[in-house]
Amino acid sequence: MKRSAEKGQLMLLSVLLISSAVLGAATIAGLLVLFQLRQTADAEASAQAVFASDAGVERALYEKYRNGYCGDANSQISSVEDPQDIFTIADDVQYKVLLEEECTLAKSAGLSGRSARAFILYFGGIENFGGQFVE
Repeated sequence: MKRSAEKGQLMLLSVLLISSAVLGAATIAGLLVLFQLRQTADAEASAQAVFASDAGVERALYEKYRNGYCGDANSQISSVEDPQDIFTIADDVQYKVLLEEECTLAKSAGLSGRSARAFILYFGGIENFGGQFVE
């Protein structure tokens, strides 16, 4: 009689162990799906941040080659509307531009929602093309 009672306890223990393993795997899978859904929801903000940073690169090119702006060794391209040198494109989309190393390098950062993207532009590479991009 004792033998069959022990078999019942072992079966109950193995069912609990397998159930907990399945529950843990389902929890981890649900968490991974949740993270992917959050990334998908932020795809629009990420794209807006990329385009805002690209607008900053365009602004740096315009200021250097059309307006002749170079500033100091490390200077920000200023905005008349915003004293903190942050340009606002839309309600939640902004960019900031920094010229460094005597105008040989420009850094642009775009921000939209919780997403931020940044580009670096080396002017030396553009100037090697001659008159194609620079008059």
